[in-house]
Amino acid sequence: MNIEQIFEKRLDRNINGVVKAEQTDDTSAWIELDEYVITRELEGHLRHFFESYVPATGPERIRMENKIGVWVSGFFGSGKSHFIKILSYLLSNRKVSHNGTERHAYSFFEDKIKDALFLADINKAVHHPTEVILFNIDSRANVDDKEDAILKVFLKVFNERVGYCADFPHIAHLERELAKRGQYDTFKSAFSSITGSSWEKERDSYYFISDEMAEALSQATDQSVEASRQWVEQLDKNFPLDINNFCQWVKEWLDENDKNILFMVDEVGQFIGKNTQMMLKLQTITENLGVICGGRAWVIVTSQADINAAIGGMSSRDGQDFSKIQGRFSTRLQLSSSNTSEVIQKRLLVKTNAAKPALAKVWQEKGDILRNQLAFDPTTTASLRPYTSEEEFIDNYPFVPWHYQILQKVFESIRTKGAAGKQLAMGERSQLEAFQTAAKQIAPQGLDSLVPFWRFYAAIESFLEPAVSRTITQACQNGILDEFDGNLLKTLFLIRYVDLLKSTPENLVTLSIDKIDADKVDLRRRVEKSLSKLEREMLIARVEDKYVFLTNEEKEIENEIRNVEVDFSAINKKLASIIFDDILKNRKYRYPANKQDFDISRFLNGHPLDGAMLNDLVVKILTPKDPTYDFYDNDAACRPYTSEGDGCILIRLPADARTWTDIDLVVQTEKFLRDNAGQRPEQASLLSEKARENSVREKMLRVQLESLIAEADVWAIGERLPKKSSTPSSIVDEACRYVIENTFGKLRMLRPCSSEIAREIHEQLTLENDIELDLGETEESNPDAMREVETWVSMNIEYNKPVYLRDILNHFARRPYGWPEEEVKLLVARLARKGKFSFSQQNNNIERKQVWELFNNSRRHSELRLHKIRRHDESQIRKAAQTMAEIAQQPFSEREEPALVEHIRQVFDDWKQELNVFRAKAEGGNNPGKNEIESGLHLLNSILSEKEDFALIEKVTTQANELLDFSEDREDLVDFYRKQFATWQKLGAALNGSFKSNRSALEKDAVAVKALDELESIWQMPEPYKHLNRITPLIEQVQNVNYQLVEQLRQHALERIDARIEESRQRLQEAHATPELQNSVLLPMQKVRKRAEASQSIPEILAEQQETMALQTDAEKKINQWIDELRKKQEAQLRVVKEVKQAAEPQQSYVADEKPIIQPVPKKTHLVNVASEMRKATGGEVLETAEQVEKALDTLRSALLAAIEAGDRIRLQ
Repeated sequence: MNIEQIFEKRLDRNINGVVKAEQTDDTSAWIELDEYVITRELEGHLRHFFESYVPATGPERIRMENKIGVWVSGFFGSGKSHFIKILSYLLSNRKVSHNGTERHAYSFFEDKIKDALFLADINKAVHHPTEVILFNIDSRANVDDKEDAILKVFLKVFNERVGYCADFPHIAHLERELAKRGQYDTFKSAFSSITGSSWEKERDSYYFISDEMAEALSQATDQSVEASRQWVEQLDKNFPLDINNFCQWVKEWLDENDKNILFMVDEVGQFIGKNTQMMLKLQTITENLGVICGGRAWVIVTSQADINAAIGGMSSRDGQDFSKIQGRFSTRLQLSSSNTSEVIQKRLLVKTNAAKPALAKVWQEKGDILRNQLAFDPTTTASLRPYTSEEEFIDNYPFVPWHYQILQKVFESIRTKGAAGKQLAMGERSQLEAFQTAAKQIAPQGLDSLVPFWRFYAAIESFLEPAVSRTITQACQNGILDEFDGNLLKTLFLIRYVDLLKSTPENLVTLSIDKIDADKVDLRRRVEKSLSKLEREMLIARVEDKYVFLTNEEKEIENEIRNVEVDFSAINKKLASIIFDDILKNRKYRYPANKQDFDISRFLNGHPLDGAMLNDLVVKILTPKDPTYDFYDNDAACRPYTSEGDGCILIRLPADARTWTDIDLVVQTEKFLRDNAGQRPEQASLLSEKARENSVREKMLRVQLESLIAEADVWAIGERLPKKSSTPSSIVDEACRYVIENTFGKLRMLRPCSSEIAREIHEQLTLENDIELDLGETEESNPDAMREVETWVSMNIEYNKPVYLRDILNHFARRPYGWPEEEVKLLVARLARKGKFSFSQQNNNIERKQVWELFNNSRRHSELRLHKIRRHDESQIRKAAQTMAEIAQQPFSEREEPALVEHIRQVFDDWKQELNVFRAKAEGGNNPGKNEIESGLHLLNSILSEKEDFALIEKVTTQANELLDFSEDREDLVDFYRKQFATWQKLGAALNGSFKSNRSALEKDAVAVKALDELESIWQMPEPYKHLNRITPLIEQVQNVNYQLVEQLRQHALERIDARIEESRQRLQEAHATPELQNSVLLPMQKVRKRAEASQSIPEILAEQQETMALQTDAEKKINQWIDELRKKQEAQLRVVKEVKQAAEPQQSYVADEKPIIQPVPKKTHLVNVASEMRKATGGEVLETAEQVEKALDTLRSALLAAIEAGDRIRLQ
């Protein structure tokens, strides 16, 4: 039994791989109905459709006016066209015949659908009178119709179906109008009589028969030939084409024939595309047909599920508009091709009863072999599985279950990547054809055969773009390649863009199996050999661990890439980037014993990567790209090479041909892409793909190099190292560790700090007392290491070489020490605390406790300079302590220099603070000791400014005499400013206060004068300290005299002031003054009296008395002004009385005035300055003659009398 004989239906029969709407002949229709497979998905869609449509066949159809749209969508080949074509057969209950047998479409579904209720719904719909119009809109539309294409196509197919002219709607309109009048048949008979031909045959060429039309029309309508001719000529212009008219014509036809009508439009989505006007036309046609025809006219359309993928270039707004159109179709069916395998099995692979046992036997004998033969490598998704059961083997043989999945992805990827024309579908129809084609190729073979994947190529070859198919055809005709090579190339083409599996050699072997018992090892050998040949011919390219098919254009680019010239430096740079930056990464090695970081100098193929200066660790990697590579293939060459100077580490990578070819290709591709960036817009996508492939190749190269480093021979300082590690970084770390432990002789001298090292450094630098330190170890930790540091620093300082913290850290980090930076900083901090070194920054000395921030900032290490601290011997320290005891008048028992200096600083700091307080007091006036304070502060500051202990003690010793003198002065200052300063202030207040103002009066008293002279003498003394006890008694003597004088004068002054106040008060009462005026006069005089009553100054009391006289004069002026105002008011009253009296007696003659009763007005006080009046008369201050006297008296008399006559009184001044 061969494969052709196992199938129930002939393998070579016509199965219509692609369904066409217009292909409706009986043979095609019978096959389509008979072989149509109703999968679970399709049954669901049919149920949904009939649930929507069945109500339209009954009285409820009027409610369906907004639900008459059906939108069927799906990917290419998902069966949309087939689905609506089958619907058209069903709903019209199409009668088909085959080999003398006739059947209605409904009968084919009685066996396909098992649900009786569902079948009853279909039966109801099928037997309702229905006119079905199925058409592919793209094939029926005219190119020039543009936005009206939708409407014109609908009208065209409708006219055609009802018997009117399809190509010329205005002619059809004429026919429709004649039919309404009952004149259409008469017209056709008349036309046939005139022309000898039928109207239906000639109407499409009506331009040539317009006269005959006019004559026939005249006969049918009983109008003149001329009128009929004008009608014919105006048909095109007067044709009223719009959507509403079209829907009315459909309604009229429905009313006349009592039917439903279904417009089934295939591929409407692609036809409309991005044309917004067409979208609106379709929407409006659907809406108006529903409303006008009352649910009897339905529109069923198909469209791609991903319309953008179908037509390309659709904007987001276009997509939204398209979605709105879909929203007008209440019934939406989405076909997915999810049951492709079921369709293919039932239409193509159903086995005969005889074949099933034979296949079952094959499975029983070789099922396990098949599972292993047809399994993919571990990187492939688990969904691509081989046979799992005997039943599955029988149902799918000679195919494998994963064929369906992979082939569907092949169709999809080839189309979306532009390798095929748009007619290539990816659903079950095209797959069905592909499976049939592949099966026919092995039809004569026995039941031990399988379908290798390359056999599917024949099914799609005719759909491929010429450039693609030409590449494969030319390759197969290449004399260098054999048939197996060509078939493998076809396989690589088919799966190029399939992401379900990688095109690895293992997977290619599985896809190439054509026999159940195929030797897979031998087949792998043939596949690998073929891949090498294809790669050499540049038909494929290796990317990662997979192989990729190349088109002619891609081959040209690949050829250009391989011819790019790159120099050794570019390759070395790329290798260095991958090996050192991506794989090894670290430029330092951390020694685990002490956590010290060692810088690494890196070399690749003899070229330094980190400059000419070498670090303690040198790692050199040698690859076959180095011209000297072969020289170092033995121990005799590598031992001396790695032991020269301080020695190095040498890693010699194996000579793996693939790796070193790949590095060339990576660099060549990068240069090619860089040189052609932006210069080949037509190849932009290909160049982008090359960039992606090169990125993947570089990642794989890194994996390859990691493996080579793991396999490499390693030498270090003259010895070949055993392989203890398998990872590149571990290998280098082991080598670095070997170098450190065998070349850093003083590394173990340093014992790492067991506590938190940063905290300990901080405490060593900042804590004041050793008691506060929590070292965790003894203070003498690492004594040998501390001596090493102290010796090196001291030696450099003795040679006048400046030593900075950075110098120390660098020196002890290198061979032979290798000490961690933090440990060295701790040693330096301990030495500083022991008083071995001091610090400075930019020539400014820094206290030890201020150094922490600089220690903690690596950028400042080169600014922190160390100085060796000088020390006095024991006798010098004892002498300095004795000197200080004499100066400070307190014991100094310290015998260590730091402790003694600390005590000295404490004493002098206290004295300095004390002097600053005294200076603040002294600056306030005539206070003694200013010079002594300033000189003392200068002396103390000069000593305290010494940052070094040695220098401070030296200064105390050399300036001991000055300090002793200052100590004596300080005693006077302390006694004065702490105990006598208040007495001194009291003296100043007395001399500059009441004593000074009353001096003239006090001088008249002998006791007071003597006491004052003594006080002023003491006040002027520069050093009055011995006389301060006399100040208080002398002040008391002067105060007693001063009190008596002040009180006598005060009593006299108050009497005079009181008299003036009383006199002013009486004048105010006489003048009937207001309270406000009384306050303004009396209040200032009362304030003067209070001041005189409180003052202790004789001049002030006399001044207050004089002030009262001035205030009395001002008071008189204010009172006079008040009296003037009263007089004016009195005169105004007299005038009013007089005017009133005259107005009352206008006819009577005036006899005598009756004086009104008016309150008397007080007199004003006229101030007369006697001396001033007499000076006016004589013109001078001196009177010498009697004549002058008389004249002066006359003048004074005149002034006095004038005031009296004016009614005023006089006050002489």
